[in-house]
Amino acid sequence: MLLDNKKSYYAFYTGDVSKDLKDNNISDFIVLNKELVVIYVDMDFEEKTFKKIKSINYYKISDEMSSLMDITNNLEKGEAISDLSEIDYIDKNPYINIRGKNTLIAIIDSGIDYLHPDFIDENKKSKIYSIWDQNKEGTHPEGMIFGAEYTNEDINNAILNNDSSLTSDDVGTGTIASGIVCSQGKLNKTFKGIATQSRIIVVKLKNYKSKYDKDKISYKNTDFLAAIKYVFDISSKLRLPIIINLTVATMSNGFNDISLIDTFDEINRSGVFIVGGAGNQGNTAIHFYDKIEEKNDIKDVIVQVGNQDALDIVIECRDIDIIGAKIISPSGELSYTANYTPKNPINSGRFNLENTNYNMQLVYPYILTGRQRLEISLEDVKPGIWTIRLIPEQIINGEFDIYLPNKNLMSEDTRFIDPDSLNTITNYSQGSPVITVGAFNDKTDSMWLGSSKGLSTNIKPDIVAPGVDIISTFTNSSYNTATGTGVSSSIVSGIVAVIAEYLVEQSEFSRITLFSDVIKTYLMLGADKKETYIYPNVSQGYGILNLKNTIEEISNNL
Repeated sequence: MLLDNKKSYYAFYTGDVSKDLKDNNISDFIVLNKELVVIYVDMDFEEKTFKKIKSINYYKISDEMSSLMDITNNLEKGEAISDLSEIDYIDKNPYINIRGKNTLIAIIDSGIDYLHPDFIDENKKSKIYSIWDQNKEGTHPEGMIFGAEYTNEDINNAILNNDSSLTSDDVGTGTIASGIVCSQGKLNKTFKGIATQSRIIVVKLKNYKSKYDKDKISYKNTDFLAAIKYVFDISSKLRLPIIINLTVATMSNGFNDISLIDTFDEINRSGVFIVGGAGNQGNTAIHFYDKIEEKNDIKDVIVQVGNQDALDIVIECRDIDIIGAKIISPSGELSYTANYTPKNPINSGRFNLENTNYNMQLVYPYILTGRQRLEISLEDVKPGIWTIRLIPEQIINGEFDIYLPNKNLMSEDTRFIDPDSLNTITNYSQGSPVITVGAFNDKTDSMWLGSSKGLSTNIKPDIVAPGVDIISTFTNSSYNTATGTGVSSSIVSGIVAVIAEYLVEQSEFSRITLFSDVIKTYLMLGADKKETYIYPNVSQGYGILNLKNTIEEISNNL
């Protein structure tokens, strides 16, 4: 199946969803787990069909995702992973020989340059267990309905024949992430990765033109969730510890203590670790926060919109409040008011002077938070000053957050006029099982300004790690630099693989220590804490990654 002419949904279900979908002439779907299914349908499919399917409890069209890395092309001033991660502490220690042996690391991103020498060992064998390229037609992975899978044998044969035709990395971020976690440094030992003895599973996500700006690349969370299932299926078969490195993200959000990833039972099993970039939205003006004091307190929130094709806006309440809204266009036209009704209808309309269509839907309670979520979608949006008029219906606490999409999917000029940098952690990294990583700038010995921040009531990130101008493998057997929390999460993913091997070696303790919360605690205990700050805090969490201290904390507790 080709996805180019399809749209996709994710849905929560109970009962026999496979039978119900087939009975309604829907044949392209993947049952991910006991709660979640992703569904692929033609572009003219009518959503009201889902309301006839008794096993579907909630459905939503796919969310856009974007990279947590910016390629910076700054090799001259770039910094080597080995220096910043302190992995040389292990190399120089005669009593420790751990580099991630018998661990798997999943890279779900833009693919990989599998012919890069740094991913090939001395026997001309690839470190890649498998690649699932979602963009190509071929032999699908078991249980999947699209894309082409290439096994280790396929990749090794391609290496012997210097055949680059299997799959490619057209962006470079996937190759960068892969190099950070496991590069052999064959072309340049200075640029060696962290878990050099680990193996990687690579998923090249299907790429799309962003609906916000057609010149920019985006991914879909339906394809991403299918990739999560693919990775879990492989790790279960091989019975090896797996680290899933989250280097792509959906929109930031407020208080999702759980996410769609939490529907997978595997996430809480021993030997399964999710490491996620906190987000790159710390200084991008995509978040607004305020408080409504009483029911008749109407507030206007100003959004400056640049040249782009569409815009999504999400309004979340922090308590059981209900806040309706209407939109005012640059020319002064008013939309319908989206307010609470039990069936959560979609309000649709058009701004005639701007020729902009809109949809507004207030969902209460939203399935992942139990609180309000009001979604606003503007199509053919025009540049100018747009106003969100908030109309309170039920006020208990009064605090609310409003979010725009990730900045790298939109025009640089699109922003809130009075933004707030707090509470900008991306969706999948909000959950408590995730080891959430912010980005630290070693060049200035301070936080990278773009690193997303959490809240004092819900501490995220957990730790921070280097994330500015880090040198790693790149396309065409080269090296390049990248910046962002996806870089930081890749460094921590490699570190977690090394720690997992170390704990497995302590066989008496491996069962009880290979849980994500345990390793997260060790990372927090070992983190550097600057005297000028109080920890934990919303920017640095529990401190700056320190491998040596972390290993020592583990040793002291075994």
